[in-house]
Amino acid sequence: MVSLKEQLITYIEKTITKPQKKLGGLPVCPFAKKFRKDIEVIICEDWNEKIDQTCQLIGPLGLEAVAIGGPNTDFDKLEKICDKNTRKHKNKDVEILFMHPESIEPPLPIKYNFKYSPIVIVQRASTLKKHRKMLKKHSKYYNYYK
Repeated sequence: MVSLKEQLITYIEKTITKPQKKLGGLPVCPFAKKFRKDIEVIICEDWNEKIDQTCQLIGPLGLEAVAIGGPNTDFDKLEKICDKNTRKHKNKDVEILFMHPESIEPPLPIKYNFKYSPIVIVQRASTLKKHRKMLKKHSKYYNYYK
């Protein structure tokens, strides 16, 4: 049986980094492949504890992002946990994003939900901001997030 961690790694490498025709040839996350060696994949039992811990350690560990898989928590409950940690760590160089199997309207015009668990992504806000600016200047991709 394939572990959740292995499924999540495969999802990142085969779905998130795969160029999509509907996105002008860009993948769901245009820079995931570039930074893949600096993206850690972990599995948790307690979302709040692991998100909090990740926000504290991502900088000192020199990671660009951490993708966290875990228990199938209700969409609204996970959103509150992510919002709470966003407020708690607002002065750190982190941004918290999440995807959920129950998401009805993803921001992009393709289906890319991970069906095995929610995914929380904690990443460096400065890197995300820099690369969003690059996308905004050089592609229509950014328009999906308006």
